[in-house]
Amino acid sequence: MKRLHKLYRAFVLILKKPYLLNKIIDDNDAWQARVQKEYGNGGGLRELRFHDLAGGVEVSVKPFSFLEGGSLPTDLALLRLLAAGFEDCKYFEIGTWRGESVANVAEVAKDCTTLNLPAGEMLEAGLDPAYVEQHAMFSRGLPNVLHLEGNSQTFDYAGLNKKYDLIFIDGDHHFESINQDTQNVFKHLVHDQSIVVWHDYAWQPGNVRYETLAAIMGGVPETFHKNLYAVRNTLCAICHPGDLRSQKPSVVAKKDEAFEIRLKA
Repeated sequence: MKRLHKLYRAFVLILKKPYLLNKIIDDNDAWQARVQKEYGNGGGLRELRFHDLAGGVEVSVKPFSFLEGGSLPTDLALLRLLAAGFEDCKYFEIGTWRGESVANVAEVAKDCTTLNLPAGEMLEAGLDPAYVEQHAMFSRGLPNVLHLEGNSQTFDYAGLNKKYDLIFIDGDHHFESINQDTQNVFKHLVHDQSIVVWHDYAWQPGNVRYETLAAIMGGVPETFHKNLYAVRNTLCAICHPGDLRSQKPSVVAKKDEAFEIRLKA
């Protein structure tokens, strides 16, 4: 009876305040249940050890602003490591933001392309001009970076007539956007050895953002599901064509997975 009473009260509350239904739908637990029901991996993706991917190579990260909304140092280090694994790497990213990610990759890749909404559209949407001005601040003027403008949902990827080695999806973080970006990338931009990385797979390393995972699983062709992993100590998920050693997801810290950080202003 108590459960029925709570259910009734919740139903009445939603009738009075319909916006609460969106909150329920968007709740991380609800997305987790959806992922479990549809794909059977409600515990998250199997994990790759960052240290295994690095193979003992020391990676420097620059530039890095330590400001809100950006990537972790390990996220940028991951992109640099992956790009360096390709000869004359061709890199594509969705979502430029301050340009930190593409600027980092540009140091080790031959050809970088980044796609972002035009400044005019962002201003028309009511975004603060100071916020808009930050976009591409670190990547403007770099000779091997092409800045494209457009909506990633409707952009003409086929018109690029090009395949990329490493692709970073870091645009709008709602289900529909991630799902569509993912479909576009796999339809138009990948070759058989391409690596695709998604940012904000996790809220914090080990704490899965299940809306993102649901969008990834729904957008990636089923034949590639076996190639999906999370990367420990980062916020990233990855689709990697290699036969990689992985482990069950865990939030337990391990002494042999620690890092040394050196700061230079």
